[in-house]
Amino acid sequence: MSNHRGRPGKLPPGTAAMLADFARYEWYGERSGIGPEQAWGMLSTLLPLSQSDPAGLTAALAWEVTPQGGWSAYGASRAVAELLGLGFEGDDAKVVLDGGIRFLRQNGVPPLRVRGYEWNRWVDTGGDVTNWLPTIPPPPPERSGLRELAPGEVRHVATLTADRDSNTLHVCRDDSGAYLALIDARYSDEDPTRSRSQWKQAASLYEVFVNVGLALQSPPHWVSAELEPYIPLPRPSI
Repeated sequence: MSNHRGRPGKLPPGTAAMLADFARYEWYGERSGIGPEQAWGMLSTLLPLSQSDPAGLTAALAWEVTPQGGWSAYGASRAVAELLGLGFEGDDAKVVLDGGIRFLRQNGVPPLRVRGYEWNRWVDTGGDVTNWLPTIPPPPPERSGLRELAPGEVRHVATLTADRDSNTLHVCRDDSGAYLALIDARYSDEDPTRSRSQWKQAASLYEVFVNVGLALQSPPHWVSAELEPYIPLPRPSI
């Protein structure tokens, strides 16, 4: 752990449990069963200390909450970001941020879902996309297991979320022989009309599956058995 520089402030009783609930709201939104007003009420218990003694707040979180790990550690990291900004100045603040990053990695969260300031800290400490999580290589071309597309076939390969109007992914082959990955989506929040647009193009079905898998990073809500071996990371545990 980094050198302790700040004077620990006095945290309200039950802070670790409160931050665990706040973290679940931050991750799942209202699917957590917590509304935005309730979440802000949780965070506001730390507001006086964040204003009167910000170094004391980060010191207390670093030494009393972050070592507990889990959702509490991630909640501490998100609380500092919300109350004190994204700079994470000082050793104790960095301890808190590193605890949040450790939680994300332990739960298999792919880089695509990591916040920019978290990723910058990971890179600043020597990390990169290759060592964030162990990856699974795609099958070799000779054992691809892919079924060739029939003329005019558009094959559904993934649904991104559990929402009824979720974006979906499809593969097809155009008139020139190129293989395409298409995104089927609503035009906008106001206009539910759906249309398909080109997302990726490749010279072979194998190559387009590899490219789609790399872009997804981890399995979405639903993925076809054909595409899943091309996704390099397992499904996150949160």
